[in-house]
Amino acid sequence: VDISVYFKENVPEEEILRVERELYKFSKEIKSVEYISREKALQTFIEKHKDNSIYLEALEEIGDNPFLPSLNIKARDPSYYAPISNYLSQDSLQEVIERVSYFQNKKVIDKLSSITAKVRTVVIIISLVLGLLAILITFNTIKLTIFTSKEEISTMRLVGASNWFIKSPFVIQGIFYGIISILTVNLLFLIIFAFFSDRFETFFLGFNLLNYFQTNFLYLFLIQIIFVGILGVFSTLLALNRYLKT
Repeated sequence: VDISVYFKENVPEEEILRVERELYKFSKEIKSVEYISREKALQTFIEKHKDNSIYLEALEEIGDNPFLPSLNIKARDPSYYAPISNYLSQDSLQEVIERVSYFQNKKVIDKLSSITAKVRTVVIIISLVLGLLAILITFNTIKLTIFTSKEEISTMRLVGASNWFIKSPFVIQGIFYGIISILTVNLLFLIIFAFFSDRFETFFLGFNLLNYFQTNFLYLFLIQIIFVGILGVFSTLLALNRYLKT
């Protein structure tokens, strides 16, 4: 989703570009700003409706270019459109700005913003569930590793090795297995998301869950790493303590 700022017909291009530069103060909120001249808007319309004779005939009857110059704004999040639009609605800009499309599309943007917030919650919950699965895989793998290394552990205890000296290799293995488990589980879910992408998009009213997951993968992966890292080390130490006490 995006919004367009339409300028009055006789506003010089330099003035439009000045407004564009002013929008740079919203660099944290705005993903991109594109200037669309009247000529470019006309060409885009013709290209889009090249197979529709009714639109093209109506355009010929008008004779002159009916389109206004505009700035197309894409925000990093739908919730940012309100403050951006409020800034563009200030009195000092009303001499050059004809209208801002946000106020016509507010219901759609608000609905999308609500869906995005819910999707974020769902994705974070899914990420934590994936992390929990990774922990279970890691815990069982470490238990198996401890069992197969019981003679080596017994030997180290006989020669007086400290508990931490015995535990440290398994903790490192636990972290390694945890990362591998996270990557494996995420890959499986990416395949599932890709396979059912159309159904998910229909369920979330056009929101592309696969694209969101891919775009925010590093952020979600970091959450999982922290989650699995803390609980993974804890579960590894728990398994080792149980064994060392026996």
